[in-house]
Amino acid sequence: MIARKLRVAVALAALVSLSACAGLKAVPAGPYASGGNQITVGRTWTDMGRLFDASKGVRLLSIDGPQLNRLFVIDGLKPGEFIMRPTSKEKPTPTWKAGLSPTEQVEFLSDTLSVMQYYRVETAGLRPVKVGDRSGVRFDITAQTVDGLDVSGIAQLVEAGDRLYVLLYLAPTEHYFSATKAEVEGIMGSARVGA
Repeated sequence: MIARKLRVAVALAALVSLSACAGLKAVPAGPYASGGNQITVGRTWTDMGRLFDASKGVRLLSIDGPQLNRLFVIDGLKPGEFIMRPTSKEKPTPTWKAGLSPTEQVEFLSDTLSVMQYYRVETAGLRPVKVGDRSGVRFDITAQTVDGLDVSGIAQLVEAGDRLYVLLYLAPTEHYFSATKAEVEGIMGSARVGA
């Protein structure tokens, strides 16, 4: 009887694992678009799909798995929209407002990272970028996970019309970030935004 229950539990666990992977798809080297946010990747990434607690325009790409590297491709937030859903009424989520200054845009993303349970979020190296004919900002991020793992990242925010297009890359500081930083900067440099 115990052996049968164990087999059923293992079978159910396998079924749950398979269903979780059903949304995964390869993103081969070349162009990738999520709505109006378009990038070019130099090697195969995995599209992990939409996050259940994120806005509908948030896609997650990874090379080695989401715990080791995460590239969020966030498509055209409208005013009043958020990247991550609020966890409760007492803990509101930062919402996008058109016309924010570059510093306010950085603060919007930094506050969103706190909602995503990153701690000690710090930003540095704010620099202007051109994405097609649009002006945007790129900056560096350091933070820690709830388990104390040091994480580094790069973010690029571009406002087009009243919408915000975001590319956000996060990876463990040790090895994974430095191993992929140049590649991610190339991806950000390839970005195009707009419908």
